[in-house]
Amino acid sequence: MKKRCVMLLALFLSIGVICGTAHAGKIVLANDEWTLSNSGYSSVNDPDQFAKNVASWFTGGMGGGNFLAYSNNFGLTGSQLSNTMTGAGHTWTVSTAVTFDLATLSSYDGVFLAGYYVNNQVLIDYVNNGGNIYLAGGTGVGGAAYEAGQWNTFLNTFGLGFGTFYNGVGGNIAISSTHPIFASVDHLYQSNGSDTLDLNAGDLRNQVLISQSGHGLYAVYDSAVPLPPSILLLGTGIIGLVGSRVLRKKN
Repeated sequence: MKKRCVMLLALFLSIGVICGTAHAGKIVLANDEWTLSNSGYSSVNDPDQFAKNVASWFTGGMGGGNFLAYSNNFGLTGSQLSNTMTGAGHTWTVSTAVTFDLATLSSYDGVFLAGYYVNNQVLIDYVNNGGNIYLAGGTGVGGAAYEAGQWNTFLNTFGLGFGTFYNGVGGNIAISSTHPIFASVDHLYQSNGSDTLDLNAGDLRNQVLISQSGHGLYAVYDSAVPLPPSILLLGTGIIGLVGSRVLRKKN
């Protein structure tokens, strides 16, 4: 019996180590592609700071990140965004010619997407293997419902989603959030995006950070969360069981 208890304890500890040290995949979900476009770089808005914050969050604060914009959409192909990323010391590649598979994506610290539809299973595997995704909606490619359908298999896996109607929200949107991707960001531009959805409000890994008039504008997924209380309680019970068995045997 003691051997069995020790085995259970070892299993619990291994779960804790894995959950505590695994590299966390992250998602930033933006409702609209205009935010990081050249048009979004107006004096009142802060796309420069926002892009640098996202890159920093993806790399864990490390410089010299390697990022891929796998899109032909103007929201990600502009010169201003390129200057921001390279000026911050990152490598910024804009291309849809690279092979879109897990092996290729794994060489990047983050992949930026908008309007150019891809294999959702590759994205799921990439995030589950520690990859980071920035995805912008509201591109109009195929219409709102079609656009949502092209991404929601991926997004739903991580408790997020795009709405099936464009939200009509436009202009210089005030930003108020303590999340690190919005540090020193007070306004961002957009024009009629796709609502960002949190499908499981009880799961702290996925959440909508910025909303306006009931429309989710920016959401995130972060798998770096503490162990669920249920697992911690299980571990406590196992440790107690092991201790009681050992003491009983000694007595």
